[in-house]
Amino acid sequence: MRFSADSEMRALLASPEAMEVLDRYFPKILKNPALQMTARMTLRCVASFAQSGLKPETLTAIDEELRAIPDLNPEEENSIYV
Repeated sequence: MRFSADSEMRALLASPEAMEVLDRYFPKILKNPALQMTARMTLRCVASFAQSGLKPETLTAIDEELRAIPDLNPEEENSIYV
């Protein structure tokens, strides 16, 4: 699995590497009490809400960094959704 802005939030939140990227660009999402309600949404969908405060160029930068995270092996990928 490769991460991107089109990944579901639950997958991103389950990855320490993806969490580092999110925390760098989007720290308020990790402190938001409604975070669990976004679990099945993609990051791109979450970013589309005005409350996110994310600009398109910031989402592009996040997407590039997420895509640079190495692919998971199949066992790790399956454990994300358990």
